[in-house]
Amino acid sequence: MMNQVGFVLNIITLSIDIFTCLISLIIFITIINYRCHNHIKQEDKITFILCTNIYPLTMIYTALMVLTNIQTLLGDLYGHNSNSSLCIFLGYFSTVLLSMLYWAFVNQAFYRLCRIVYTTYIWLQSSMLYILLPFIELILICILLSPVLFWNDIIYLPKENYCFVTMTNVRGVLWLLLNAFFLPVSLLPLIYLRITKYLRQQYNYQAYIVQQRQKRDLLVIRRILITAGLLIALGIPSTVLAIILFITGEEHPLFMRIEFCLVSITLMGECLSMVIITPQLKNIIIKKI
Repeated sequence: MMNQVGFVLNIITLSIDIFTCLISLIIFITIINYRCHNHIKQEDKITFILCTNIYPLTMIYTALMVLTNIQTLLGDLYGHNSNSSLCIFLGYFSTVLLSMLYWAFVNQAFYRLCRIVYTTYIWLQSSMLYILLPFIELILICILLSPVLFWNDIIYLPKENYCFVTMTNVRGVLWLLLNAFFLPVSLLPLIYLRITKYLRQQYNYQAYIVQQRQKRDLLVIRRILITAGLLIALGIPSTVLAIILFITGEEHPLFMRIEFCLVSITLMGECLSMVIITPQLKNIIIKKI
């Protein structure tokens, strides 16, 4: 029975990943096409850069997950073994990509913070900064998550036919959760609080046009927070299973498949929500439709 449920979960996850990958590709091509054929204002240019950073990451990550799910299917159906050094690296790199996606949301909020609070620091609103930022983050994330490689925490999981940190490895799991997930997510509410505090202090001293622009920026950050909240909520079932694991010492046989299915749903939601929370992107998509 568990094998059948696991197989179905794998098929569902694979389908979601393929859908998300294709949608990300379509939106990414749409953004590039629009930028090539239209004049874009400076402030909108950075918004497009931030979106352009998110969709390739989503596309690459979901493509990697498609490969992982196919490996699992081959393992379930034919007993295929994918254990290799490449398998270990892909298990590590998938976590790096997922962390970069969360940092991409932080970059969006950071840009709004700079536009509202640190308007005098022009370099914080330059296009080049937001082009370089993902590459800097990639290097830092790779360094930050590298201990799981040196500790040999990423291992081949024969039941899943891919490589990842097993949930019984408390050190590896906590390290990945804290550095790849909680660190970027915790910054979002801090940025929001900083902006709201600043707006309350400055509201009576600013021109109406400036106030309207800042309200729009704040609205975008609120939407980002809501999206992040939904993404976190999807991880609650996995958290419950993890708590049960730590208490009982027994891992649920479908834990990893449930986890990856929820991650896939999360990414699909993130992919679609970006269109909703970004007015410029939403207008482009509506025009194309």
